[in-house]
Amino acid sequence: MWQRIFEYKKIGNFLRPIIPVTLKHNKKELNYVALLDSGADFNIFHSELAEVLEIDLTKLPKTSFSGINKGAHGIMQMTVIEIGIEDYIFNAPVYFSPEISSDGYGIVGQQGFFDNFKVLFNLEARKIELKKSKR
Repeated sequence: MWQRIFEYKKIGNFLRPIIPVTLKHNKKELNYVALLDSGADFNIFHSELAEVLEIDLTKLPKTSFSGINKGAHGIMQMTVIEIGIEDYIFNAPVYFSPEISSDGYGIVGQQGFFDNFKVLFNLEARKIELKKSKR
C-alpha cells in the first residue's frame, strides 16, 4: 500500500503541515508546496500558477469564496488537473485565485485531496503520514 511520511515545516514560530506537490496540466509540470488544511473545503492555489501551467482562466466560470474573516471574500476559478505526491498522481479539482497570497503556498483540502488519503497529523512527533485511500 502506498504510504509516505513528511515532516512538519517550521515557519516562524509555528510548525505547519506543508508537503511538496507536483501540479500537472497537459505537458506542463510545476513543483510547489501545499499546506494540508483539514478545514478547507477544496484545493486552492494562486492564479499565477495557472499561467505557468498554461491554463486559460478566462474560459472558466468564476465563483466566490470566503474565509474565516467576516466579510472577506474572493473570486476563484476551477479546473481539474493532476496533483502528484511523489510517485502517486491523481486527478483533482483545483481552484485558482489571484486573491490569495502569491508568496506563500497552496492549500489542499477536503474535496480532491483528503478524500484520496488517510491523513495522520502527529504534531508531537512532527510527522504527517499519508496513506492512499482504498476507494
